[in-house]
Amino acid sequence: MILFSIDELFKNHAENLALTWLAGQTTGHREIVLKSDQHLANIGYMNHIHPHQIQIIGFYEITYLERLDKNEYQDYLKKLFEKENLVTIIVGDNHEVPADLLKAAENQHIPLFHSDLSGENLINYLHINLPHLLSPRHTLHGVFMDVFGMGVLIMGDSGTGKSELALELVSRGHRLIADDAPEFSRIAPNTISGSCPFGMNAFIEVRGLGILNVQALFGESATKKDKYLRLIVYLEQMTTERLQKIDRLQGDSRVRKVIGVDIPEIYLPVAPGRNLAVLLECAVRNHSAKMQDYNAADDFCERQRQAMYKNLKKNYAQ
Repeated sequence: MILFSIDELFKNHAENLALTWLAGQTTGHREIVLKSDQHLANIGYMNHIHPHQIQIIGFYEITYLERLDKNEYQDYLKKLFEKENLVTIIVGDNHEVPADLLKAAENQHIPLFHSDLSGENLINYLHINLPHLLSPRHTLHGVFMDVFGMGVLIMGDSGTGKSELALELVSRGHRLIADDAPEFSRIAPNTISGSCPFGMNAFIEVRGLGILNVQALFGESATKKDKYLRLIVYLEQMTTERLQKIDRLQGDSRVRKVIGVDIPEIYLPVAPGRNLAVLLECAVRNHSAKMQDYNAADDFCERQRQAMYKNLKKNYAQ
């Protein structure tokens, strides 16, 4: 179970929901209670019989209220606001808030918001984003990047150059999501989302330079708020013996479980003179190709087999 206040909802989602706070500003501490098996039931269109904690009032709900006679209208509002489960109301569709509804919310100390978005968009956004608060969270040591639109976690022992690689990738047009301790949550059975806690995604530590603000250095487009984790690249300073064990065709890859989800992991050897930024970019492009059922090693082997067959056939013909 997760508790979060109306103040937190407004602070973190007001921009995306296009919210204007019209009534009940003194009761922003009121809490929404999210349960893992009932989070979708917390949000819905206006209903005083089976009330939602977050009630959405759109064009059709306003039209319904306007068609009621005065006594029915007041009775409906009374029943709506007397429900203990009600925490907040959002009037959507950029519809003007009825004066009686606004007055009732103020008198009952219920936070009431106005939004330009449609009721459907409000509900869809809340259904998608509120479950994040219920998701199990896990912190991994590394740098989380958006490379060619793919969420890539760069991991490795201390001193392998993770932050330096991330900085070079940013300079090449890719985006930083989180340095050092990105936080991951499972938002669907096979989907892991990663972000930077506390809104610190603009900062990165580089040895010798200290803390850098990549937004200040490279512009607003140098960072991204969150991304799905699709690939892990592990930087490793390998011994000669370890290097010799790497598969020359398929490379060194395996699977790592992150919050119960299998994430492909590629081991990238670190050595003087190797351009890790280019290698990581190629690793991402190659992984993207594999996701589309193309494997370069398999293609290479098949072409080699065909070439050998043609050569053998030619020799027999002579």
